[in-house]
Amino acid sequence: MKATLLLTLGLTVGALGFSQSLYRTDFNAAKAKSAQANLDLAQGTGAGPVLQNKSSKSISSIGIGYSGNVYTSLVETQHSLTAHEGLNIIQLIHRAKVGDHAAISSGDIMSTVSYDGGATWNSKLVISNATGKGNRYPSGAIFNPTGNTVANQAYTVFAGPATDGTNWSNNFVGSMRLDSSFNSTQYKTANGSLVRHGMVANSDGKAHVIGSAYTSTAVGSGYAYNLDTLYLYTGNYNATNHNFDWTVNSFKPSFVIESDGGEAATVYEFNMAWSADGVTGYYWTLGRMTATDTRGYMPLVWKTTNSGGTWTLMPIFDFSTLSVITDELQPMKGTTQSRPYFNSTDGVVDANGNLHLVSMIRAASSNHDDSLGYSYYVANSNLVNPIFDVYTTTAGSWNALKLGDVYTIAVPAAESGFGTGSNAQGWDMRLQAGINAAGNKIFASWTDTDTSIATVGTAGLPLNLFPDLIVAAWDITNDKRFPATNYSINTNFYGDIFYHYMAPQVFTNGETYTVHISELDITSDPLNPVPHNYLSGVTMSNSDFTSNIGFNEVKNQKVVVGQNRPNPFNGSTMVDVTLNGTQNVSIEVINVAGQKVWTRNYGIRTQGTHNFQINASDLNAGMYFYTVRVGEQSVTRKMIVK
Repeated sequence: MKATLLLTLGLTVGALGFSQSLYRTDFNAAKAKSAQANLDLAQGTGAGPVLQNKSSKSISSIGIGYSGNVYTSLVETQHSLTAHEGLNIIQLIHRAKVGDHAAISSGDIMSTVSYDGGATWNSKLVISNATGKGNRYPSGAIFNPTGNTVANQAYTVFAGPATDGTNWSNNFVGSMRLDSSFNSTQYKTANGSLVRHGMVANSDGKAHVIGSAYTSTAVGSGYAYNLDTLYLYTGNYNATNHNFDWTVNSFKPSFVIESDGGEAATVYEFNMAWSADGVTGYYWTLGRMTATDTRGYMPLVWKTTNSGGTWTLMPIFDFSTLSVITDELQPMKGTTQSRPYFNSTDGVVDANGNLHLVSMIRAASSNHDDSLGYSYYVANSNLVNPIFDVYTTTAGSWNALKLGDVYTIAVPAAESGFGTGSNAQGWDMRLQAGINAAGNKIFASWTDTDTSIATVGTAGLPLNLFPDLIVAAWDITNDKRFPATNYSINTNFYGDIFYHYMAPQVFTNGETYTVHISELDITSDPLNPVPHNYLSGVTMSNSDFTSNIGFNEVKNQKVVVGQNRPNPFNGSTMVDVTLNGTQNVSIEVINVAGQKVWTRNYGIRTQGTHNFQINASDLNAGMYFYTVRVGEQSVTRKMIVK
């Protein structure tokens, strides 16, 4: 029902026309994931649809439980959905809904666990609001003591901020065995930080979670924001009392101070990642360091090789020297050079101890001192928003590999239609990273909207208003890619994947990999209770990883298929197909029920761009899918008959 409503809304938009836009980072913590547009650049050339390299898989939804409202899931880098492959456990840690599973307050925190691959779920109360603390935004992990093989004798470890009704006065940290015994919670003085990012529990008996504190200073009619201090919480498992003993360490990076008095750092773009054994760990922020200023917002990374005993700032790297990145970016104003501007970054550590930062990278707009905090956020057919795996190498340097593209921009709260006034909420693409137990396959998930139905926002760019689930992966051992694939298209979840979480742990079963995903059924008001759902069927196999079709070779594809025009239409429509060699071309059209309703083989065509007509005069009004086949390659797009 909801998906139909979204589709109806999308069809009112009509043809798309959007511009390149210049974005300035907003350092206000409440708006750090959005940006303010300055529409002073030239018009673009129109957008391509969401990348779909192969047919979507079949996914289904299984109810997990409820939260009192949507705010439990606003930050994608808090590890709300986690898993443990050896015990076949999947856990969602979340705020409760009053009356659900014995919860008496929305400040209660629940651990909802599946022991059977997501088919059934069981909720347990881990923190009660009876303490008088307003517990919020929990992050969690599964810890399995050495030698344990019984699922419900593993532990849920959790953390998050707590409010006293006025201030974020405390952070809670705690654990409970999954049989409900040994429940322990501690409250730590917050010092202005909300600790919830990147939580993990490793086989060395340590759990880690990170948070930041920032300060603001009035500057003219606005504010300058400083990242201030990072707080790293470490819990050590105590086998005597079956709890975790927690310590807190703080770090104060030295950032460049910009002309407005604010630090050259993004307030919420920090995170952490660890090796499975807990020996090697990384935490990072995005910004510019005083010691070595590359004049761009890039990852600043600290590393430990002794389980967090000591940390060392890695040498500052100039990512503009990686052509695999800069080739995807437009140059700065008045120059022929491109500079990366990192945004939306998550990470994992591979079997070799190397860090993989899954990042969306925009293009810095200028080399002028007063404009270094500005970047292009582009969505058109030539310049989209690329996603990379940016990784450290065994030689101590960095490299990158492109995973996919994003074709729409973050949805501002004022344009989401989700809530009103100060309660309105927006969302971005929620980029997240995962890894298999062997540590040799890197996974990424995000959401994007099919631009054929996307709403153009006030910034003149298509909004991610009807999000689909996109998953991509890279086999680092064999250098094979699983191309960015839309898992919700052609399903009941088309345009309906809101506030999703991906567990950092990807399960392996023989030749098949299972990515664990949860999402929310949102209503019209963010304050309403929301159900969490587990998406079953987000899988891929080794045969889906290919060495001959990679994103770095996109320029060498045999075919580039444009969106049909006009769209929507009646009668007939045209499709532009560009070939890089002589190939046979055919097109088939199927309806939403999967029935083939029109097909034509156009025969052998030579290199270049060709225009093909689809005759839909015998088709009823509605949505259809057309597939262009060129040799062994196929590309599918959506079209709408009026």
